[in-house]
Amino acid sequence: MDRELWFDVLVVGGGGAALRAALSAHECRAKTALLCKKRAGKSGATYYSVAEVGAFNVPDGAMDPEDNQEEFYRDMETAALGTARLPLCRILAEQAEGALRYLEDISGGQVFGKLEDGRFQVYQACFSTKPRSHVVQNHFKPILKALGEEIGRTDITVLNDLQAVELLTADGEVGGVLALDEDEQFVVIHAKSVVLATGGASRLFQRNMYPADITGDGYAMAYRAGATLSNMEFIQAGIGVAHPFINLFGNYLWKANPHIRNAAGEDILMKYGASPEMEKQALREKTHFPFSARDMSKLIEIAVQTEINEGGGTENGNVYLDFLDTDFEKLFQEDPSFEAMWNYTYGWHLERGIDFYRQPIEISCFAHAINGGILIDEEAASDLPGLYAAGETAAGPHGADRLGGNMSVTCQVFGRIAGGVCGKTGR
Repeated sequence: MDRELWFDVLVVGGGGAALRAALSAHECRAKTALLCKKRAGKSGATYYSVAEVGAFNVPDGAMDPEDNQEEFYRDMETAALGTARLPLCRILAEQAEGALRYLEDISGGQVFGKLEDGRFQVYQACFSTKPRSHVVQNHFKPILKALGEEIGRTDITVLNDLQAVELLTADGEVGGVLALDEDEQFVVIHAKSVVLATGGASRLFQRNMYPADITGDGYAMAYRAGATLSNMEFIQAGIGVAHPFINLFGNYLWKANPHIRNAAGEDILMKYGASPEMEKQALREKTHFPFSARDMSKLIEIAVQTEINEGGGTENGNVYLDFLDTDFEKLFQEDPSFEAMWNYTYGWHLERGIDFYRQPIEISCFAHAINGGILIDEEAASDLPGLYAAGETAAGPHGADRLGGNMSVTCQVFGRIAGGVCGKTGR
């Protein structure tokens, strides 16, 4: 490989935000490159199937005709507790449906789950007041497949197996990236604009739901170069299946009122001070995957992690959760939308050796997404000229809490914006 390369736009990353940014820049006829530490479209958090389904929020009224952009915006504002940049929330609310239509168009309708009558399969995800999370089966791999195939139809330069290590700056502006190849030789990539879409940093935690390549590279490079970071303290952590594989525990599963016990069979919520009424309230209010101090559900993560810390867990360092007393027939009658989600989730786990109807599962607390990052404006630009960010690398549209299903759509909306601005302006 040449030791020096020149482009108009350089996108760093290989997931959903990065691929969308590269396509958007290319649509503006900019000479575009995509730099990835592994394989573009085959790595990063978007590719890492840590759940049976992914969620993609669109306020199109697919399940609730009263949902709309304003309801979506208000949900984001409420979840953020005063810590999001509301103009970015507004953009997300207005452009989410366009992002869905784009993915539907380039994939021939193969990204989002459909019901038998052809309607989108939708459920109500974390911190939302309306069911607007469009289901993507097998997490977000279908999104990457669609974007990757579209990349393959272009002349975008894909630079795989390169580790970006430093932003190149001169006179207070970003002008490219210094990278290392597999032989640990430096490669200098010059660019008029750089888009960082390198994902989050949850791999820094011992127990996490992220692949090995998500280590906060974008945050570190941007910070060293002088860009502002925001909301980095808001790190999502929540309950996940811990053995024999790691899988996010969907927020809808708490409707089945599972039991949580330690290795000795003790109810751990009551062990740590919860009354029967408090336990019921905690389960009822656990409508979101991540831990949040805003409601009684916080008792669940606190009890689980405390019991593990105190040595009361399994030999694998987890605790047990089971659905053995759940009346599923009654639950299905009360909530038909739950039945559709449950059947897919049950089958996913059964294929991997876990039968929810017959056995307890091992769970633990895991680090997940980071709601902060490089602070961006409405054009996905940082306060460092020449530097843009999208996806989990960027801060702004999320805050103290984030709607489940919002990170995936954020990647597409602000990936498109970042690439388009860079491609049109050259800066």
